[in-house]
Amino acid sequence: MNNSEIRARARMNLGGSIFHTDWLTALAVCFLASFISGIFPLVLFGPITFGESMIFLKKARGGMIEFGDLFCGFDRFGECFVLAFMQGLFVFLWCLIPIVGPFIGIAKALGYGMSFYIKVDNPNMGWRECLDRSMIMMNGHRWEYFCLQFSFIGWMIVGALACGLGTLWVMPYLEAAKANYYEVRRMQGSGF
Repeated sequence: MNNSEIRARARMNLGGSIFHTDWLTALAVCFLASFISGIFPLVLFGPITFGESMIFLKKARGGMIEFGDLFCGFDRFGECFVLAFMQGLFVFLWCLIPIVGPFIGIAKALGYGMSFYIKVDNPNMGWRECLDRSMIMMNGHRWEYFCLQFSFIGWMIVGALACGLGTLWVMPYLEAAKANYYEVRRMQGSGF
């Protein structure tokens, strides 16, 4: 499945229209997640990312959006916090390498991109194994994942031109596409 097919599947998951109830509900989830994470970014980012990943993964699998799922990461607060912290720490440390560090950091961040989806599917898995499995899953697919995310840049620019409010409608679309990308990678035999 190529990136345009993944984006089409994401739009379908959200109801196909930016004013569909599913899209607007997903928009509210993304806005609330961003707001909560913005209050205490270091502390709450992990649990909120876990909840947001669960919501969009459920949607990618044909389920319904439930606001309560956004807070399910708080049941595993320590684990989610450590996963986010270690992911960020590793990317930061790779970025410190002179000259090539930022490029390596970006590659590592892309490699770790599936770690929260893996955690959702395997809630008892430790942070290290989630990161390692994400790296294995993304081996040879980082560029593809980068292109998927970069393909939203036009929508983000248009959204920013509308006083930034338009980007709110793009956020659920991007999150749905990332969850669908994980599903494609998982179904292609990554074994996770």
